[in-house]
Amino acid sequence: MRLLFFYVFFVGLKPSLATNILGNETDVIALLRFKESISNDPYGVLSSWNASSHFCNWHGITCSIKHQRVQQLSLQQCQLHGTISPYIGNLSFLRTLNLASNSFYGEIPGR
Repeated sequence: MRLLFFYVFFVGLKPSLATNILGNETDVIALLRFKESISNDPYGVLSSWNASSHFCNWHGITCSIKHQRVQQLSLQQCQLHGTISPYIGNLSFLRTLNLASNSFYGEIPGR
């Protein structure tokens, strides 16, 4: 039954829409991996990062209107502690990354 749903849902879509939906999944995974790499979130700013709302509505996230992909990640002055997940490189539409006034350590991941 799942396979049939997958086939009907994704094969029946226009290629650009199917790519957009799969791209959104990539963004969600990248953001959740970023959240996992945070060891301390004293203000709870990442508490909105869960399945109860669309990721474009999560704190610090701005998505492009056309593609609904992460365009901006702004978490400045949140006192976050942790590493920057290499999955951040999977946010292929990301244009602005602002993590100022936090405590990140380790290497900055490449794309």
